[in-house]
Amino acid sequence: ELGHLLNDIMQDTRVIQANTLRSHEELLETRQRVQDSEEKIRSLEQALEHASEKVREDQLTGVLNRRGLDDAFEREATRADRNQTELCVALLDIDNFKRLNDSMGHQAGDQALIHLTNVIKESLRPSDSVARYGGEEFVILLPDVSLEQAELTLSRLQRELTKKFFLYNDERVLVTFSAGLSLREPTEEQADVIERADKAMYRAKQAGKNQVMIG
Repeated sequence: ELGHLLNDIMQDTRVIQANTLRSHEELLETRQRVQDSEEKIRSLEQALEHASEKVREDQLTGVLNRRGLDDAFEREATRADRNQTELCVALLDIDNFKRLNDSMGHQAGDQALIHLTNVIKESLRPSDSVARYGGEEFVILLPDVSLEQAELTLSRLQRELTKKFFLYNDERVLVTFSAGLSLREPTEEQADVIERADKAMYRAKQAGKNQVMIG
């Protein structure tokens, strides 16, 4: 009887050991699944953050789009109002862009836009922002500079464009722009300051293009 009892106890012990081992393996598997899930969540969060940044970029040129411009303007305007510093806003429009598209094709027009934005980004400070406002129009935010300094910046940018020809199908094309420049008034809204820059840019077009006017 003791022998039978001992065998039963040993059998129960083996069953308990087997169950314990299985439970430990299941616990390890569960823990691994949790870690895998956490890694997937982190990967999805990074992808979402990256996608959110892309939503603020113009797909063709890589500069800010209208939504990105709204965010950048709000940030710089808030900082300017808080610190009582200056914020200049420039509106650029490529000269004779329709003629370029009609004569060389839309692919050439796209490449000209990319060429312009590359030269702009190379010429500006890290604190400046550039956005594609629509078509061949671009907005540049120049914080912590006076109107005179901002005008010099745009003039320097125009000179850089004359040095760095746009090359398409082995043909050199001079890309120029007309610009309107405005100094934002305290608490002035984005639409108002850009409207003033737009009117100044129109005057630059009428005055012969490839010029900078202040509004």
